[in-house]
Amino acid sequence: EINDDKLTMSAIPGNLDPGESFTKTQNYIIQQSDLDAGSITNVAFTTNGTITSPTATVTITAVTSSALSLEKSADVSTYEAVGDVITYSYEVTNTGDVTLAGPFAINDDKIAVPDAAGPLAPKETVTVTQTYVITQADLDAGSITNVASTTDGTTTSPTDEVTVTADQEPALTLDKSADVATYDAVGDVITYSYEVTNT
Repeated sequence: EINDDKLTMSAIPGNLDPGESFTKTQNYIIQQSDLDAGSITNVAFTTNGTITSPTATVTITAVTSSALSLEKSADVSTYEAVGDVITYSYEVTNTGDVTLAGPFAINDDKIAVPDAAGPLAPKETVTVTQTYVITQADLDAGSITNVASTTDGTTTSPTDEVTVTADQEPALTLDKSADVATYDAVGDVITYSYEVTNT
């Protein structure tokens, strides 16, 4: 009988003469926990019920790849006034093959964003949102481009960016007035006033 701490083995049939050997094989299917652990160590021994062999140990190392992606989006495509609010969404995805514990810091060049919670198994996602309030500078610039990435301190995603465009409406008015309503002699002076307003 072969006893393995990872596998269930059936008994070896028949007898073994002195110097004779018997080989048995068994398959093991890798689990996510094996990738996360970084290696598998199996310990086995054999016994006939009376005599027990020393243990034999085999360690196999996992070749893993940790990776993150960040997809950033905005709930609007344009803004038009100071005080308008843009809600950004940050979708963090574990694109590697090992579980990442988190938390995942989101670094945005325009606003402070709360961390995304972990852990994330491969292909799992977590989304956080953050709002941004439009300023006069944003209207003057004509658009806002935010660039962001995420990291767990060891693995960092590529950057992703979103551009939201200003719906600008430039306009001027002119209000002209005179300091008198009438004149009655050569040499009288009229003073005109021109009030220009950015509307």
